[in-house]
Amino acid sequence: MNTAYDVILKDISLLRQSEEIDLVSAEYLADSIERNNIWITVIPVDRATGIVMDGNHRLYAGTLLALTHLPCILLDYNDPRVSVKNWGTGQPFEIDTIYKTVLSNKILPYKTTRHVFMPLLPKIEISLAKLRLGPGRVQKKLNLS
Repeated sequence: MNTAYDVILKDISLLRQSEEIDLVSAEYLADSIERNNIWITVIPVDRATGIVMDGNHRLYAGTLLALTHLPCILLDYNDPRVSVKNWGTGQPFEIDTIYKTVLSNKILPYKTTRHVFMPLLPKIEISLAKLRLGPGRVQKKLNLS
């Protein structure tokens, strides 16, 4: 089994929010990212649909910062490195509920799902200037070695 993750820069307009967010927390996060001028956390995304698995606050922060692209890892919900639990109960979460909700242009309530990735997702360092580039100038796969 391949456990390595490929990080790519994905057009922010192609990403789909999956859960409600706490606006105050998202604004604070955007301020922190802007102060450091570096993006350090990748956003795991469902490959086929663009659904954000984890990182809805970061997606919103990216829009507040006028970023055109975000560093993402494309995964599938059937990938053995991904598991999804109900945030409140810890029980397995029905993946079809995520698809049905988000693909009908709705979002799940705040803290509905908890995604776990094994191995852990990598940390990165990308300047915000690189995330504001137009699509023709973005390198699609990042070399993190």
